[in-house]
Amino acid sequence: MSPETVAHHEVMVQVMTLVGFVALVYDHLLTFADEIDYIWRARAGLVSLLFLLNRYLVPLVLAVDIYELFALPDGAAAFCKAWTAAQSLFTVASFLSIHTIVALRVHALYNGTRWIKFFLWIVGVLYATSSITIIVVAGVQLIPHIEPPHHGCVGAIPTYLWTAWLPSVIFESILFGLTVNVMIIQDRRRSFNTLTLILYRDGMLYFVAVASCSLFSLLVWAFADPTLLGLARYFALALVNLASSRLVLNLKSYAGHKDDSSRQWGFSAPASPVDAPPQPGMEFVSTASNSSSRSEFDLEMYSVEREYQQIGTRLH
Repeated sequence: MSPETVAHHEVMVQVMTLVGFVALVYDHLLTFADEIDYIWRARAGLVSLLFLLNRYLVPLVLAVDIYELFALPDGAAAFCKAWTAAQSLFTVASFLSIHTIVALRVHALYNGTRWIKFFLWIVGVLYATSSITIIVVAGVQLIPHIEPPHHGCVGAIPTYLWTAWLPSVIFESILFGLTVNVMIIQDRRRSFNTLTLILYRDGMLYFVAVASCSLFSLLVWAFADPTLLGLARYFALALVNLASSRLVLNLKSYAGHKDDSSRQWGFSAPASPVDAPPQPGMEFVSTASNSSSRSEFDLEMYSVEREYQQIGTRLH
């Protein structure tokens, strides 16, 4: 590969990394007030902890990546070897934690039934095990031979490394399929309400964003030159975390608005999903008139909500 091509690839990776980092920081600034209101002032829990870890560690990781791409001195092989190992494992951990949040949402939509709990545990463990195994095995082969040609830690990658993105794509597709399935069931029962519509809306948008990033990364790692690996990795890490932050804050905001009211919200189910606007009308009703025989469980996140003492709302 000619030096001109390497330099061109370097610029492409730098631009994509900066775009992802700026988008993440900008969204952080836009939603900081919501973070204070709905995360820091609320009771701590598993989802809040995962949110905060990703919220503040990911920008720090990307900042080191930017240093790697813009200011790393030539021949810094020792730094590259250590950082490539750490960054790879952190990326896997970040994706796993985000998918945990989404899996909890799916668990909620199925009313915490036993079969969905076991199924999510099984596919989740398979996803985590396969992702970690591929990254570790590839890292053992890749990291000792990293010799950065200029800025950026680049080495000859194993031909199978692109499969590291497959478990994420498959798991995301399973969660999306489960979401669509329960949405169809609720449509038949005419049991939509504002909360479920929020879950479906955010779930669909999240899937589009994350699946696009994962597929883009998979294709780049499968067909592009090693000098373009960062084109997808850094950008995907930023965008996936941006999407996950919105997932959590949108739901926290809904729960917070309910808690701010001294009265209970009631929801009128639309006659059909075609007639239903994205945000259905809401009305104040008395607690007595809102009683229902439908199964109830706490949200945020769902049947495990009480165990982790998080903000509670009702799905039905």
